[in-house]
Amino acid sequence: MTTLILWRHSRTAYNAEGRLQGGLDIPLGDAGRAQAAAAGRILIDTHGYPARIVSSPLARARESAEALAALVDSDVSIETDPAFAQRSYGIWEGLTWDEIAHEWPDQLAARRRGEDPEIEGWGKAADVAARVGAGLRSLAGEDDPVVVVSHGSAIMLGLLDLIGQEPTSRILGHVPHASWSVVTQVESGAWHLEHYGLGAP
Repeated sequence: MTTLILWRHSRTAYNAEGRLQGGLDIPLGDAGRAQAAAAGRILIDTHGYPARIVSSPLARARESAEALAALVDSDVSIETDPAFAQRSYGIWEGLTWDEIAHEWPDQLAARRRGEDPEIEGWGKAADVAARVGAGLRSLAGEDDPVVVVSHGSAIMLGLLDLIGQEPTSRILGHVPHASWSVVTQVESGAWHLEHYGLGAP
């Protein structure tokens, strides 16, 4: 049985300001690294040491992965995989939700309904779900847990793909920073979502 732990990166200064990051490569900062270390201890206490740590290439995910790796009692190196990068938020990247609401109220309403807003550069939900889902399936076969350090939308969409739901589904809610979700593949090959949004300090 394969167990994947999908861990959202810790908070950045952009997150604290309510700014969209998407593909922008924003680092964690001191507060984010402290949050990652605290959450990492809870994760290890709950699930044991991971066999592998695989991260999005973006700095906020890699730095969260580094905080976890520093707590692991074995030589586990951090792998990076672009399959787990955040979706693009296109021309909204770097803006606050208030700025977006002022300039694109109709498109923001579509986003909140789970639809893809019609803006330049937006990463389509179906494309992101397929990319992340394929990346997760490629990790099947490990006996010990594998931690995947990624981003809120990427995690939600990848999980929807694994459990056979449409990428527009709203059955999964917001993923808190530094929280994780657990999905297992059973003997039949089906994926079961065991936990969602656990452990954020």
